[in-house]
Amino acid sequence: MNTGINSILCCVSLHRDSRAVLEYAAKLAIATGARLCVLHTVKALDDDVMNTLKANIRNQDTLSDLMQQRLDQARQQIDAKLEAFWENHPQEKQELGGQAIQVEVLEGYPAAVIVQEATRRGVDMIVMATNKRGFSASYAGKITKGVIKRAHVPVVVVPPPA
Repeated sequence: MNTGINSILCCVSLHRDSRAVLEYAAKLAIATGARLCVLHTVKALDDDVMNTLKANIRNQDTLSDLMQQRLDQARQQIDAKLEAFWENHPQEKQELGGQAIQVEVLEGYPAAVIVQEATRRGVDMIVMATNKRGFSASYAGKITKGVIKRAHVPVVVVPPPA
């Protein structure tokens, strides 16, 4: 059965537990036969911080290395989270049929980066967590609201575990 969902972008955070969103995205990928891409966005440094760094670190290579270290450290943490997730969910890993799960760590304003990456990859669905509970207008956080507002594909919002 072709559901029209061939690719899913799963957005994870380092600041909170991502197990629920990973589990939901994996189950959707299994049910639809879709490819799964996991994305973490490192928030860009404020202009004031960047100006201070540029003023105090005059060597451009050193500054570039420091900026790359931020992304590399985030990638290591995401890889560790994913490894722990798959160790605890071997059935889902097996049901995904050994397909390569793509992992990306990008820098920028998270909502904009998520939508840009979804567009660039041509994904059919975005799965992300919210850090809030309830059904009020404030249910989704700022980043989730930004993605919902900008995205041209369905956005599945996974509530935090109880």
